Amino acid sequence: MKKIFSKQTIFNILSFVVLPFIINIALESLGSKDLLHGFEKLFADPYIFLCNTLIIASTLSIGVFFKRFRVLWLSLVSFCWIALGTVNYFILCNRTLPFTAYDLRLFNSLPNIIKKYLSPFLLAVVCLGLIAVILGIFIVFFKALESPKKKTNFIKQAAYFVFTILLTFTNLKYAVNAGVLETRFPELAGSFVKNGFAYSFTVSIMDNGINKVDRYSEKLITSITAEFEESDAKQVKTPNIVFVQMESFFDLNSLSSVEFSENPVPNFTKLKDECQGGLLTVPVIGAGTANTEFEVVTGMRISDFGAGEYPYKTILTDTACESIATNLKNHGYTSHFIHNYKGSFYGRNKVYSYLGYDNFISLEYMSGYKKNGNGWAEDLVLTKYIEECLNSTEGSDLITTISVQGHGGYSGVSDFERHVTVTKCEKEHLHEAYEYYANQIYEMDTFIGKLIDTVSSRDEETIVVIYGDHLPSLEIENDDLSGRTIYQTDYIIWNNMGIEYSEENIGSYQLNSKILESINVKDGIINACHQYYKNDKQYLYNLKALEYDMLYGKHYAFDGNNPYVKSDMSINQRKITIYDIKQKSDDSDIYVINGEGFTQASLVRIGYRIVSTHYIDENTLAFRCTPRDSEKAIAVWEKDAGSSNTVMIESK
Repeated sequence: MKKIFSKQTIFNILSFVVLPFIINIALESLGSKDLLHGFEKLFADPYIFLCNTLIIASTLSIGVFFKRFRVLWLSLVSFCWIALGTVNYFILCNRTLPFTAYDLRLFNSLPNIIKKYLSPFLLAVVCLGLIAVILGIFIVFFKALESPKKKTNFIKQAAYFVFTILLTFTNLKYAVNAGVLETRFPELAGSFVKNGFAYSFTVSIMDNGINKVDRYSEKLITSITAEFEESDAKQVKTPNIVFVQMESFFDLNSLSSVEFSENPVPNFTKLKDECQGGLLTVPVIGAGTANTEFEVVTGMRISDFGAGEYPYKTILTDTACESIATNLKNHGYTSHFIHNYKGSFYGRNKVYSYLGYDNFISLEYMSGYKKNGNGWAEDLVLTKYIEECLNSTEGSDLITTISVQGHGGYSGVSDFERHVTVTKCEKEHLHEAYEYYANQIYEMDTFIGKLIDTVSSRDEETIVVIYGDHLPSLEIENDDLSGRTIYQTDYIIWNNMGIEYSEENIGSYQLNSKILESINVKDGIINACHQYYKNDKQYLYNLKALEYDMLYGKHYAFDGNNPYVKSDMSINQRKITIYDIKQKSDDSDIYVINGEGFTQASLVRIGYRIVSTHYIDENTLAFRCTPRDSEKAIAVWEKDAGSSNTVMIESK
């Protein structure tokens, strides 16, 4: 009896049974932002709770092989799980989507994310906590070095490890086969709550890409594509096409739980009355802009990919594929992407070339914009760059524009212009957040009005498609909405060509094909699939089969070779020109450069050295110059839209 309850036995029970149990309770509580939810999960879904606990126990079980460093291993693994849960908590406080393994691929954007979502105080607390943890790990490590070596029973340890792994695997397999645990997450936030954080996060690590469809073969793909027709050059119309994806935008008048002093979206309401459109079912809520963007640009469904996957950070980092840009290229279109945020976010400065776009303008290369109280660039500046793109070519243009002004977080922002006020808010704790959000949407609506006025004044055939990427992260539930769900935003199609579009509710992956069909463009297997099979019972199966064949399969649709290649995309078409450089005064080391094409990202280079540069306006920069440098060559340059120091534009 004494041997059974030895100190080592008690330690092992605490380490490999009790500890994973406690960690799982913490993870579930953090994931629901509710201190007691972990205990509620234990009693409400005990089997799912057990499966998640076993996953954690499996990661801890490796520690049985480390006699001297066992405590160190347990500390490191426990810290990693709690750190993941804590990050998930902070992310859920600012967006609806939970933290997945794919978010780790946004590491290069971490400084910007921290700046947006962590106050200086919280950042200081996090840093102090990390320092304390690191110090604690070092202490445990050095104590382990000082402890005497002990003999270990390798067979006993291996048996425990194998038992834990087999028990975990067997339970997970049974739970999946019985339908208790999901392998695909059609609704990411709900799936993380239902399946548990440990399991869901693990699935997001292991589940990548599109699974091979049943019966995948050359015969299957050939049978799907056999009926596709090529575009008739005589019938294809070639108007300018402008897609505008509005950040967190939807018709606020559909909110039954909130009322406003006046209509927050008067221009959009007017367009809804005058143009065709409907509700747009998008794959995300509260965040995940890039995935709605991906669906619209490519016509592919995010739900066919891994749980929580961002194709911009996985397959599209090195694989070219079909997009609306490639489908229009054969008809003489020049394609442009415009985004009033950093070009490297979601890897857009690289991904767009794999989607076949010709030009990309990001915030680094814009000037004259304002930032809202939350630090996001206001959308009104986008009109200027859309018009610049339309003016840059004599032929037809495809312009895909991604807005950012409506981005959260919405709470705690007081520095903003008030155009409308919230007169009723059933969730009183969100009153202030809704007021800020509504006024950002009002200004975004002003941008919509100006854009339509600008395009209307041009003597060119044009189609403008305006839609919201997802609902905002404001605790909106289905019961708060009239005639829609939390996954539905709005879209409208404006044109000056007399094209009549059917009023219908569609998925965001169907939007670009709807436009291409109206101008008789049938190019592309994904586009053709939408047009030919949209009313067929095999529609979504065929679509997934073609997606798999193009991105992961053997390219049967293209005779074994991927026809899509990375484009030679230019980042910003603007030229920087210096007219003259003048000393501010005879005894000053301040110099002023007059020219054109300057932005807030412009930097002065003296010789090979970059100097501190003050942006005054598009035509004026100021910098300091010592007598020692006054004879050296001076230029103005801007770096790559990514995080590197590659010079993309430089003056003479």
